[in-house]
Amino acid sequence: MIAVETAELAPDSALHRFVGPDDFLDCYSVTLDRSDLPIEEIARHLFVGFPAWVRAALMVRDLAVAPFGLKTAFSLRYAPAGRPQAGVGSFINFFRVQSVAGDEILLGEDDRHLDFRISIRRSGRSPERLSLATWVRTHNTLGRLYLRLITPGHVLIVTSRLRYLARQLAR
Repeated sequence: MIAVETAELAPDSALHRFVGPDDFLDCYSVTLDRSDLPIEEIARHLFVGFPAWVRAALMVRDLAVAPFGLKTAFSLRYAPAGRPQAGVGSFINFFRVQSVAGDEILLGEDDRHLDFRISIRRSGRSPERLSLATWVRTHNTLGRLYLRLITPGHVLIVTSRLRYLARQLAR
């Protein structure tokens, strides 16, 4: 079994500039057999081609939040197939690229109920070690309720995608 572990957000992560005292932040890490892939390609491995159970969970989420006027996966832009670069403002699946710097890419979106960023980062000291951190700032009661409801599913999806990535990149 591939070990996905909880981790601390790296001190030099770009995600730190967002984090406030009442924000949600989690971080998970996994060891990969490969350390040669660009961080954009790793992000595509993680977020393109979700399994059926994740797509179904996203569909349920979209049906539940649409009446509240929140952004749904259907309403977001998607990356064109075969897009070679993941520059700022482009998309990986329906996640907007916020920044790319060396071994870290930030994806995310802002909405009425919350803002979120996902950091995918390779460790400078151990480039085979990859972390995925999620930051969320809620704006209102709806955002806090939403975050509380989706957190268990979020953890399940993140850890399963990191295991998937490690299996896909196994030599």
